[in-house]
Amino acid sequence: MICKLANVEDIKDDVWHEFSLQVNKSLLSIMLLKQKEQYFAFKNCCPHQGRRMDYASGKFLISESGTIICPAHGAEFQANDGLCIGGPCLGQSLEKINIKTNDESIFAII
Repeated sequence: MICKLANVEDIKDDVWHEFSLQVNKSLLSIMLLKQKEQYFAFKNCCPHQGRRMDYASGKFLISESGTIICPAHGAEFQANDGLCIGGPCLGQSLEKINIKTNDESIFAII
């Protein structure tokens, strides 16, 4: 299934964005980041206890080095591959969402 997330022009560089999609009668929350013309997307769910990574809708904790931090227990994840590099789920990863783009839009492949 391919679902449109956003227009390319609406995505700011180096800012995490959240999108909720209706998939098979349930909501799927996706985190999206654009860095240096590359997109990184993950399910908005920490592998430690399944909690959302945003502390409020679309608001994320980001370290000075650019890692994303789980607001519940402080797990720290690399933006480019979702690998946990610190905290209670060290070595686990955020669940990757494949992305497809064209000149105008960004799509999640689910």
